[in-house]
Amino acid sequence: MTAALLLAGCAPPVDDAPVAEDTDAAVEAVPTPDQPLPEIYAQTAWRSAAEDGARYTTYIDEDGSYRDLRNGDPWQQGNWTYDTSGKKRLCFTPEDEGAATTCWKPGRMDGDTMYATGPRGRRIALEQVDYIAPEDDGET
Repeated sequence: MTAALLLAGCAPPVDDAPVAEDTDAAVEAVPTPDQPLPEIYAQTAWRSAAEDGARYTTYIDEDGSYRDLRNGDPWQQGNWTYDTSGKKRLCFTPEDEGAATTCWKPGRMDGDTMYATGPRGRRIALEQVDYIAPEDDGET
């Protein structure tokens, strides 16, 4: 997918959430947030489960990079951005050559779960988990 978070190009869609081809319309159809969305995504982490049972966790680092784990093992990494104007989308660009950027629009929070809408109106649920900073590789 592109960030496993967003991640969950593999995660099952949320059954009770509306799905539409127009991402903005799908998000606007969701009830008012139970809790405010995070204002800053740096130093947060999110988990989802794929239809095949795989668990993806995305760590969004302060330096603009992200790290995806699949079942606890390194899976993908790259860069992330958050558009605070206009569409307010969280976008992930894998470092793999030829990989496309994937953007997700956060929709609402329900406890520790964030609902997001991505490509072609796909809706996913992401559980917020403890953020773990990347290991210092000694190259500072």
